[in-house]
Amino acid sequence: MENKLKLQAVNLPKALGSLVHSNQFLKNAVFFSYFLSVLLIITLICQTRKSPEMFAFDLNAVPVALVPPPSPESEIIEAVKFYIEHRYKWEPKNIVQNLQTAESFILPQSKKSYEAAVSNVSKFSLEKGVSQRAYVTGVTVDLDKQIALVTGDRITTIQGLRAAGDLKIELNFDNGRHTKDNPWGIYFTREKEL
Repeated sequence: MENKLKLQAVNLPKALGSLVHSNQFLKNAVFFSYFLSVLLIITLICQTRKSPEMFAFDLNAVPVALVPPPSPESEIIEAVKFYIEHRYKWEPKNIVQNLQTAESFILPQSKKSYEAAVSNVSKFSLEKGVSQRAYVTGVTVDLDKQIALVTGDRITTIQGLRAAGDLKIELNFDNGRHTKDNPWGIYFTREKEL
């Protein structure tokens, strides 16, 4: 009887080699994940410290440039020009409407003196057919004293005869409530022609 013995090679070195290779792959994967996590945390911290960027769009989805708010002087100058436009530019057919629009820039405690001053102008304009146009050439504002000095030209027409003259007005102003008629919230307390 012959016995045949078959020798088998041990699979242990091959299994150990496979285990070491798998272990090395897992180590590399953990190191890469750790590196990626640290990089993402640093990026997140940097992004949260930045101020947000604002993008403004109009109704047609067109980007609109953001501008800084206007200075108080420029707002007062706009209010003064609007007031002068209605207070000193009129004809007999629109004098009442213009003076009422200008009245929205007068404080309630100053309305009686304003109405007394403009009633004579209104009567005279309607009786004699007087019209007036005022062209503002300069406005200087003193915020500390709350005074606006208006300079310009005035053209007055009385029954077809025109007369030109200087327009120099000193307006004392105060801040108040913003309304539809007075969006600037600038109210004139005193008006003095120089």
